[in-house]
Amino acid sequence: MRTMTDGRWPGIALGAAAAMLLVSCSGEKTPPAKAAPEATPTPVAVAPPATLPAAPMRPEGADAIDAALAGAQAFNAKALTDLAAIERAEKRIRDQAGRALEAARRGDAGRVTAARNDAETTHRGLADSLAAFRTAAAEQQAAVTAALALCGPSAPAPGATAGPVTPPPPPVKTPLPGAPATGPAGPAVVDPTAYQGCAALAAEQTLLAQNIEAVGARYQAAEASYRQDRPRLEEAAATVALGKLGSL
Repeated sequence: MRTMTDGRWPGIALGAAAAMLLVSCSGEKTPPAKAAPEATPTPVAVAPPATLPAAPMRPEGADAIDAALAGAQAFNAKALTDLAAIERAEKRIRDQAGRALEAARRGDAGRVTAARNDAETTHRGLADSLAAFRTAAAEQQAAVTAALALCGPSAPAPGATAGPVTPPPPPVKTPLPGAPATGPAGPAVVDPTAYQGCAALAAEQTLLAQNIEAVGARYQAAEASYRQDRPRLEEAAATVALGKLGSL
């Protein structure tokens, strides 16, 4: 085996060192390692924009139906106020008749006259409000009836003769291959019987009839009460008149 003392080893080492020195002096650089290609990003799925629900279609005559419905609702809501007003007027007349009798026993002609005048004024107010109520009730009933006619034929009452049967719509024809395309179809016709306003109006019509009957009956009761109180008012006036005659 050869050792490092062999004369050829120093020569090899010197040759390698000289080669390295030559490369460094020439200015050449070792090219950098190429970077790995970037991965293509995975496309993100974008959700389609939310589709808003289409506005419900309104049948022909919906404005008149809605107006009649609003009027009927207002009329029915006012019925409780009307009943309370009639009750207050009836009580006022009754109280004035009692005050007139008490004043007559004391011989207070001025209080008797004031009580009678107040009772008669209250009674006239009842009569005027009854006339206005009847007019408003008739107008409201007519408006509801006309609006319900726009909702379509109603079911016939038991024993009534049904109206003519409406023929079905013509069938839809499918175009043949190669036929020219037609324009877009117009808006679909909405069945009025499916309109919510029609169902609500039918319910309000039932309540309307009940309220008209109830308020009318209350006016009649107030009139009957007045007829009982009026003789007391006349009695008070007669008592005062007799007292004046007796003092002559």
